[in-house]
Amino acid sequence: MKTGLLHPYPGSKKDWHKYPVWDERYCYDAWIEPCVGAGHQVHRYLATGIVNRAFIADIDPAVYTVWQAWQDPTLREAVAFSVHRWAASIQKAYATGDEDTLISNFNALCHEINAPIPGHEVGLAAASIVLRKLVFGGVLRCNAQGTLNVALSKDKLRAFQAWEFKWPYVNPKWTVCLADSAHACLDEFEASACERAIAFFDPPYWVPKGSRPGRRGTGALTPAYTHHGDPQGEELKELCLSVLERLLSNPRVERIVVTNYISPELAAAVEAMGKGGRAWRLTPLGELTTMNRGMIRDDCPVEGFWEFGGRMMAGRYEQQQLLEVAA
Repeated sequence: MKTGLLHPYPGSKKDWHKYPVWDERYCYDAWIEPCVGAGHQVHRYLATGIVNRAFIADIDPAVYTVWQAWQDPTLREAVAFSVHRWAASIQKAYATGDEDTLISNFNALCHEINAPIPGHEVGLAAASIVLRKLVFGGVLRCNAQGTLNVALSKDKLRAFQAWEFKWPYVNPKWTVCLADSAHACLDEFEASACERAIAFFDPPYWVPKGSRPGRRGTGALTPAYTHHGDPQGEELKELCLSVLERLLSNPRVERIVVTNYISPELAAAVEAMGKGGRAWRLTPLGELTTMNRGMIRDDCPVEGFWEFGGRMMAGRYEQQQLLEVAA
């Protein structure tokens, strides 16, 4: 089953075996995901009927508008038409060797992201969908000025010739509450009547300053990847801890899963918050796969999988697969 609204990118949580958020209990009445991104997890569990109500958010307008269009039949149709029009033009230009049209189309798509027109969600959403199929890693990186820092990939262009866009499955009976910030997402949930929620919080990953001297490209985020300011600043750390604190303090949230880099500072802060009575566990998942595979160093950050409440699931599917192979 195709899950998620956007092209998978490094750091996405499409692999539900590696990131087992749902704990195989059919008791939840809502899913909370304050940094939803492509949304592979929430879409999977809506589509399989585990939940039929979700509270999601993303601060990136190029992500938010795609979710907004997906929920609205009129916008969904208009975005699909625009995506098909862009795709047909690019595929024809590539097939005929028309470099000028290829570059013109790519620049026009970038302009939709760099200078979105207020009220023109269709153009922004369509550009967001198409560009991710054309750039390295599927990531719309920005420079220090906030404009796109991406290039047209020849390999992606080749693969793009066989691409045909289809919206992922949507059921009109689902209720999906969309917000434009993590805390606004929690506001929506707290105002609801839901009683037994499961929450997955996958914020931009944080590592403290000075932990990776003189090195880029082996795991740490750079300002190109985050809309939350300095990826090694206190703002990003505070985002992670403040959202987790609200989730832990709400008895209507039965299970919480958080992913981030493990650092002594973050691990100690989360441990202190976890001493409120809930069963919890931190599982190291190893080094996060990155777009730039540099040489292995002992300062590479390790990804952590924190679980609060419910059944502890990290590593469960890998153990099952090993047992099946052994049998």
